[in-house]
Amino acid sequence: MATKRERVLAALRGDPVDRVPLSFWLHNFVAENSAKGLADETLRLARVFDWDFLKPQSRAQCFAEMWGLTYRPSTDRAIQYSVTQTPLAGAADAARLSPVDPRTGALGEQLDALARIRAGVGADTPIIWTVFAPVMVLPYLLRGGREQALAIARTEPKAMDAALRAIAETLAAYARACVEAGADGLFYATNIARADSLTAEECRRFQRPHDLRILAAVETAPFNLLHVCGPAVHFDEFADYPVAAFSWALGGGNPSLSDVHRRTGRAVVGGLPAKPEIASMGAEQLAVRARSAVDEMRGRALLLGPDCSINPDTPEALLHAAAAVVRPGSPR
Repeated sequence: MATKRERVLAALRGDPVDRVPLSFWLHNFVAENSAKGLADETLRLARVFDWDFLKPQSRAQCFAEMWGLTYRPSTDRAIQYSVTQTPLAGAADAARLSPVDPRTGALGEQLDALARIRAGVGADTPIIWTVFAPVMVLPYLLRGGREQALAIARTEPKAMDAALRAIAETLAAYARACVEAGADGLFYATNIARADSLTAEECRRFQRPHDLRILAAVETAPFNLLHVCGPAVHFDEFADYPVAAFSWALGGGNPSLSDVHRRTGRAVVGGLPAKPEIASMGAEQLAVRARSAVDEMRGRALLLGPDCSINPDTPEALLHAAAAVVRPGSPR
């Protein structure tokens, strides 16, 4: 039987595997507010489910915290935080952003959590660590959110460029620090490259240069993954990215698992539903989805995982049902 690392790396290469690797990821909106809390919850999940690789759920706002976002922590694992201060009023504020030291503040805390997780699981379990694309971070900082970010891109692009450069410089340094702290690569995510947000041309202007800068900082890591979130994504804009695997939501005008593998030659991570769909499914329904994904990919170049994060209160029996498809004898 292969080790977890051997299994995952073989799947990334498209080689035969003893079984298809599997993982899930989910927020615990209470535990993620400290390095120890995030590490302890990640290690608990690893013990309960014995996943083949880990994608710990850093709190989504941690990147924006580096430039002044503040929040009120949640007291319920399934309810998100509440923003208490959004620092940027408009384009002029965005243009004044400067790079910051990613080993301090909220990102320094994430690096602490990563080091704790690596120490807890040992060397054999691959870990991918979340980094948001700069164009995904900026809306968290603006009082008008995504709509305001899009407006700045279209009316004051130089301000947008300046803000994204500062964020990208910071996140490139953070990416390197993540690998140094024990990550096997990035879960590099964007949620704005879709039909209702950036156009394909805008992706090339505001997304691509900064993405490639950050990915270049960790180009030797074995498990860099690009996650393109949402329906109707501009997948063609990312097909040549220098990553080992792609992740995205199935359906909603997006390509299939086998289509992306055919077009890119890279492994695919997915096949299972995310929130909110998974919350309404039964164990056999989820098992059917898992079997379908394995059959579609003929068990090669596939790592089973959700389209995006799953509901924090997803019943454990559901996750064991998915595992039983690729690990006969797993608890149901």
